[in-house]
Amino acid sequence: MKKEALSYYTLLPGWRSPLSLRLSWLFILIVSLIAILGPLISNEKPYMCRLEGRTYFPLFSGISEAELSTLYPSFSPVEWRSTSFESIWRAPIPYSHTTIDLASGSHLSPIASQPLSLRFRHWLGTDALGRDVLAGMIRGCRVSLLIGFGSMLLALLFGVPLGSAAAYWGNRKWRVSWIQVIETLIFFILLFIIWWLPFSVFLKYVLLILLIIALAMVFRFSRTIRSKQTGIPIDTIVMSLISIVDSFPGLFIILILLVILPVKGLLTVMMAIALLRWPVMARYMRAEVFKMKESNYIKAAQLLNIPDLKILKNHLIPYAFRPVMITFIFGVSSAILAESSLSFLGIGLPPEEMNWGRLLSQSRNHFDDWWLVLFPGCAIFFTLLSLYTIGNMLKKRVEQGIPDIHQIPLITE
Repeated sequence: MKKEALSYYTLLPGWRSPLSLRLSWLFILIVSLIAILGPLISNEKPYMCRLEGRTYFPLFSGISEAELSTLYPSFSPVEWRSTSFESIWRAPIPYSHTTIDLASGSHLSPIASQPLSLRFRHWLGTDALGRDVLAGMIRGCRVSLLIGFGSMLLALLFGVPLGSAAAYWGNRKWRVSWIQVIETLIFFILLFIIWWLPFSVFLKYVLLILLIIALAMVFRFSRTIRSKQTGIPIDTIVMSLISIVDSFPGLFIILILLVILPVKGLLTVMMAIALLRWPVMARYMRAEVFKMKESNYIKAAQLLNIPDLKILKNHLIPYAFRPVMITFIFGVSSAILAESSLSFLGIGLPPEEMNWGRLLSQSRNHFDDWWLVLFPGCAIFFTLLSLYTIGNMLKKRVEQGIPDIHQIPLITE
């Protein structure tokens, strides 16, 4: 009887490699799980509470202390920590990253005696404002991974198409009509006007989306109009943009974006880091497509008059993408380090946002608060070390030609 089984190294590539790689995967998975489940692990709002026979779910329904105080004047003011509920089910860490504990105070050491009960103990101490450091560490997991992966995804979405187009079409092959050139110039002029008009941020983005849709429709219509075509030196344009971005200091670009972008916070930091990292993605993708476009199967596809976009989508980008993913992993670690550095300097994220870099920055004025250095510093160090270990493993697998999991053949017995 024949049995078919899929031979896996494991679900994660390189899991059966040395112990250091397994520990790296385990650490990244734990940090990712904490980032996803952070609001359920650390929150001042309880999962469930019961007052006068009625049950509420504050964490999921969003009901506040003030609303409960209005509904139950005899219990007013209702407070999650001090009110005597009939029954209550709290989060494992009963503090949010914004909760200021006036009873325990600021600069509370994790090994010092604390006035509160064991249930409300600050296991990693408090910061300069009296906020729970453990809640801030959990919030930092979400902020760091969101900025790290979000910024690199933006860089990937921008760098991969530009690098692929620069390598495939070069300076001569991509030809457009003069009508399309004029349409593109009009698009950028309108974009500049909309950007500086005194509209709300939401209205600006709505107008931007409508403008892009209109440009796509006009481009499609202009294909039917016969006019003289000209070659666009896309390779020269892309490489010139890469040289311009690389020539500016990264901190200078970030400061400019913080001033001109209407949206502040996480999105601004992600866009700034993506602007610094997309040239690396484009350069790697350009090199890979340059090597592959001279292959016989690509030339055969061109002789069969397969559209260029289809060749790029189905036959070039998927196979040139694997080495770029190695750069993606290293880029995530660089983005996390950049975000921590910006937060340490007090740039980028709002002052009330808690993350690893912001916790570290508080230790500059309070040298005795060793816990503000030890815990966020270890989190940053081990996260970067784990990502670098995984990136080096993927790099070795590409160099040795080891297939991915989906490429492992079926074993027939």
